[in-house]
Amino acid sequence: MRVLVIILILVCSVPAEAHKEHQKAREAAAKAEAAKTVAHPMSPAVHEAVKEDLERMEAEVAKPWHARLADWVGRIHPFSVHFPLALFPIAWVALILGRRRQQSEPLVRSIVIVAGASSAAAAVLGWLNGGFSFADADPILAWHRWIGTGLGLVGLAVATFSWRNPASAYSRAMVWVLGLVTLASLVQGWLGGALVHGVDHLNW
Repeated sequence: MRVLVIILILVCSVPAEAHKEHQKAREAAAKAEAAKTVAHPMSPAVHEAVKEDLERMEAEVAKPWHARLADWVGRIHPFSVHFPLALFPIAWVALILGRRRQQSEPLVRSIVIVAGASSAAAAVLGWLNGGFSFADADPILAWHRWIGTGLGLVGLAVATFSWRNPASAYSRAMVWVLGLVTLASLVQGWLGGALVHGVDHLNW
């Protein structure tokens, strides 16, 4: 009887020992994998990018609510520019075609006013989006900032002048002003695309 009990104990102890050995092997493999991770850290470029992202997120959290609100409103700028970019050429073409038909004067005048007001709003949003800096390291950003500011001021002046002087909608000076504003808007649109997609975004 004693011999039978001893045999049973030995038989049952073998799987237990095997399980312990298997567990030890798994722990050793996990330690080896951890050692590999430590031995091969992320590249300096990736580390720098992660560090910059963390610093940017910390800076965003540290901003007061009004600064975060201004930053959020500034993000409307990229799609707000579509209004003056579309309306100035429409106003210019409508003005050229409508000079022969004086009855379309209210429509042309309305388009000019909306185009000018939207260009001024887009310029303000651009300053909120790009930050209030008078010197930009990136020349494309600098040109985009100041051409956009000029377009906003000219657009506001044209809108105000058309609002106060209804008869000016069909003047020859208005034709030239809207033509130059349309040309500058095309350049401004290219600069905005270059900021987002790179200077080769329109390459063939």
